[in-house]
Parts: sequence; structure tokens; C-alpha cells
Amino acid sequence: MSKTILIIHNAISDNPGSDELDVLEQAGLVKKSLLELNYAVEVMPVDFNLEKTITAIRKIKPYVVFNLAETLYNRSEFAFVAPSILGYLNIPFTGSPLIPMFYASNKVLTKQELTRHGISTPGWLPLTEIRKAEKGKKYILKPTWEEGSLGLDEDNIFTGSDKKKIERFAKMDPSYFFVEEFIEGREFNISILGNKNKPTVMPLAEMTFRGFPEGKPHIMGYTAKWKEDSFEYSHTRRTFAIRDRNKPHILQLTEICRKCWNAFGLRGYVRVDFRLGRDNTAYVIDINANPCLSGSGGFMAAASKSGMSTTEAIRRIVEEAVYNHRLYYRKK
Repeated sequence: MSKTILIIHNAISDNPGSDELDVLEQAGLVKKSLLELNYAVEVMPVDFNLEKTITAIRKIKPYVVFNLAETLYNRSEFAFVAPSILGYLNIPFTGSPLIPMFYASNKVLTKQELTRHGISTPGWLPLTEIRKAEKGKKYILKPTWEEGSLGLDEDNIFTGSDKKKIERFAKMDPSYFFVEEFIEGREFNISILGNKNKPTVMPLAEMTFRGFPEGKPHIMGYTAKWKEDSFEYSHTRRTFAIRDRNKPHILQLTEICRKCWNAFGLRGYVRVDFRLGRDNTAYVIDINANPCLSGSGGFMAAASKSGMSTTEAIRRIVEEAVYNHRLYYRKK
């Protein structure tokens, strides 16, 4: 009899946007690959009824849980819930465990950990101190928890002398937003796949902003990621063809990815986002534990570039989940 893998994903809200519906594409892609690997597959949405979820998982008794439940009703502050439940149930599950997931999900905690480990990240201010923004600097208002760039676009960028935006942003909830220095420069998204707890850094991808008018900010915001009829979506491209003139500086990103993996205790599959400043300083702007696995997403693009099929990437993610679970509980 085939071993059963249970795919869990966040339940879809009543009026979902493209970013929320994307998890259904991911679940379909993962299911197809798992069937090709001769697993039996079940799929289950997860909501706030945790007792029902725990009862259902115990009934299925899966070999592995493939965790795509990165939010609950599109709220990323609940990304830790699924790893908490699965750790409690003592079941192997894909991706990062509870503590790394919690730290990576909260962008302020991420920045504090990066700083503690000596990894460069843009300076930041709590929203309560936004009026301390320096007049000669450019900043960006960022959501503390949200993934997929929800709540992030070019209107969030401002200078320290922009009193109108500062006063408008100052009225927002400081629990859900903070202010980060905006780094002018090139943007890179780099995917990592675990190999017996060791990070394999896949080919470096640069996000390019083609034909952007002078003065238009180069950011991977919500519009660029999800609004297919927008200028930003059609003029933002991923490339693995890195220009030679900055190659020595770009190659440092690989080592920084390894440092992030070890510093945070990341597992499974991860994406690290960078800005390479005009002075060639590499800044980590985000760490994505359990990044998007859709066919058009950065992780699968990097896997393909490294010579892996989608099914092979899914196989390795599952095998890593089993390895990590055995390693952890052997220690216990």
C-alpha cells in the first residue's frame, strides 16, 4: 500500500485575491508530483477550527504532511500555527519548523536576528518613531507580517521630508507596519533547498525592471507580483544571466544565504531576498521560509535552472522532511 502524504493549505476566504488563490495552484502542483512519486495523496484546508484539524490529521495518519498553510484566512501572523500543530502531533512535515517560521514571518524579528548575527539588513524604525525619519533619506513603509507583498507598493515609498505621507502613515497600526530604509540598487531572489540539513543554494536570480520611467521605484510590490494587467507585472522579469561587471559582489550572496540558513535554523526550502546597494553592499530585505511553489514562482524557476524537474524538487522536499524529523526526535 502506498504511503499517504497529506497536503494542508490555508482555507480560502470569501472574497480571495490572486495572492490568496495561488495556494490552490501550489497544492495542485504538489499533488501531481506526489502522485508521480507513487504516494497516496489527500488534501485538506486548515482554518481556525484547530480541534477539527488535529482530529482529521490523526485519522489520516499521514507519512508526511506537506505544509502549505502559510496563513489563516490570508493573515500571515498565523504562519506558525501549522508547524505548532504538526510538531505537537509528532508528524514529519515539510519546510521550516516552528521557531524559524515564527522569526522569518515577522519582518522586524527577522531584521533583529540578522543584525544580531552580523548580516547586513537595511536600517529600520518602529512606526511610532516615523517622525524621526531623516530628511535626506528614502524609506519604505512595510507590513510586519504579510507575505506575497500584500500591502506593499510604490505608494509606500517616501522621503524623510514628505510630511504628508509621514503623518498619514503615523496613524496606521504600529503592530502591523514598520519603516525600513529604501535601498536603491539591484534586487535578487535566491532559493535554497535543504540536503540533510545542509543548504544547497540554487542559481542566483535577479529581478529586472525593464522600461521603468525615470523616478519610478524599482520594487517587487503587490502590483508587480499579482496584477497581470499592470505595467509593473509586464515589465518586471526574472533573469539568471548575471552581468559580469559585478559578479564578485554578487557571488557573496551565496555565502550570506548559508549564514541565514544556519543563523535562523531554517529547514526544507527557503528564499532569501536581497538588495545590492550602489556601493555593492548586500542587504537582506526578507527571508521567506516555505516560499511559493507555483510553477511561475522563484523557487521552482531556480530548481529548473539547476536541472531539477518539479517532481524531483518535491521529492527532495519530502525526503528532507523525513530526515529532519528523524534527526530531531533521535536527539530527544
